[in-house]
Formats: sequence, structure tokens, C-alpha cells
Amino acid sequence: METASVSRPLHVLLTGPPGIGKTTVCKKVASMLEKKGGRLDGFYTEEVRDRSGSRIGFDIVRVTDPERRLSLARLKGLTEAQKNSKYHVGNYSVSLDNFETVALPALDSDADILLIDEIGKMELFSKDFKRRVIDIFFGTFGKASVIGTVPQTHKVPPQHATLFQKLHADGRIKVLGVSHQNRNNLPEEIVRNFS
Repeated sequence: METASVSRPLHVLLTGPPGIGKTTVCKKVASMLEKKGGRLDGFYTEEVRDRSGSRIGFDIVRVTDPERRLSLARLKGLTEAQKNSKYHVGNYSVSLDNFETVALPALDSDADILLIDEIGKMELFSKDFKRRVIDIFFGTFGKASVIGTVPQTHKVPPQHATLFQKLHADGRIKVLGVSHQNRNNLPEEIVRNFS
């Protein structure tokens, strides 16, 4: 029994192009694991759209309190707070304070499984978040298994390339590409890794 559990990955990271369904897969996995009695925590990001359906930003949502969400990023200049932000990705201004308010306590929880959606450019502006991610995957803190999302290799910010190389190289981490062909079957496959 112990040999089988050692050979299984402790963590699953999803990658793929924007809009392919990585967050949807993560949320389905979270729901399935909760139904099996897993203690779950973490966060996910959700697109925010205006009345016409155009994307204007992203919110960060804690798994254990989905009704309470904070703005992670908005189109530059959309709000006064966003105008004053010194953190930007593409057309978006990032609220680092909001991100850390939701993400850091979630990563410190004593859950069995952490949902980390995502480990990307916006989130890695937080040095505390990066430290915790490194400790969860490679350090002494890593008591929980992780289901998370990461950017495609060619979209990794150069200053974080070493972290992503380590994530891809570690045998305890299974990196899965999400595609239109596999995204409906992935939740069950991932849940089997945590069973």
C-alpha cells in the first residue's frame, strides 16, 4: 500500500491556453473531493464581465467562502484603486492587497487539499505568495496535496522560469495539459490521483 501511494503524484497542475477550462476543471475536482470527505481550501480566479459580455477583469475567490470575492485585476483605469496600482499585466491593473487578503490565509490552512488557481504572473507579484508556493511544493510546509493551474511554458515570466522548471521536473508533481478533447474527463482522472 505504501509503495502505491509513494508512486502517485502528490500534486496535479493544469496548464493550457486561456479560456480552455482549467479553472472549471479545478472547481469540478474541488466539488468531487469535498463530496468524498476531503478537507479543501485554497482559491480560484473568475473572469468578470460587463453588461455587454466584455471581460473587464478577474476576481479572486476563496474556496471555503465563495460569496466573498475581491477584485484581483481590472482593466487599467476602470477604478481609482486600479489607477494607483503599480502592478500590471497586459491591460490589467492588479490589486496585490486583495490577492494577499484571500490567498495567503487559504494557503496557511490545515486542509488536506489546496486549490491554487493560479500560479501565474498576477499572483507572483506577491513575494509572500511565491515563498509559500515554494514551501508547499518543495519545503517543510507541504502537508497538503495541491490541485492548481500554471501558465503554458512559453508564457512563464522570465524572472520566475526557475520555479516553473522545478515544478515541471519534480516527480511528485503531475503536470497535465487541458484541451477541448480531455477537459470533460480530467476531473475524474485527477480525483483518482487523490484517492
